[in-house]
Amino acid sequence: MTTPKLIDWPYVIGLLLLPVVLVAVLLLAGRLQRIGRYDLAYFSPEYQDRYDTPGAVLTGVEAALHDGDRQLMSELLATRKGSRPLTARPQVGFVLMAGTQGDYLEYLFLDRQNYSRVMQYVREEDGRYIAAEADFYFYMDSGMWVDVAGPLAAWWWILVLLFTGGVYLYRRLALARQAMWRGQG
Repeated sequence: MTTPKLIDWPYVIGLLLLPVVLVAVLLLAGRLQRIGRYDLAYFSPEYQDRYDTPGAVLTGVEAALHDGDRQLMSELLATRKGSRPLTARPQVGFVLMAGTQGDYLEYLFLDRQNYSRVMQYVREEDGRYIAAEADFYFYMDSGMWVDVAGPLAAWWWILVLLFTGGVYLYRRLALARQAMWRGQG
């Protein structure tokens, strides 16, 4: 007589590996997005000299935010797709360097008219500094995805283990119930 399986190990292992596989796919997607992301015209010696420090980029960002200058912001981003439309914010001003995220430096701008914040990320790329938008590539490249993926994966693993323990207990009690009834019959 064979004993029934109390735990379906292939399913449990598959469910435990799901967050790892998902993160691997997202990291690969982030790396693939880098291919062809930047416009090489923005990395000429002229641009490398113009934006050789984070301060030069921040001065440009402040001017672009003041005037809503999409062309200047596209130059600062140096990406093929360019900048999204900007609304002019004449009261915006640089406040402070907020910190770092991986290779990125975080700078905070404040609009003194409505007290809204604008976080701008800057990093070095191919001999010049560039501004970075907070898009999918940024989150994967800067490592900020860990702040979301880590807790989600931990909760996922806790839930899988709890449900697996519940299934194990249920099946174990069912076997005990069957054995008890067989003994009386």
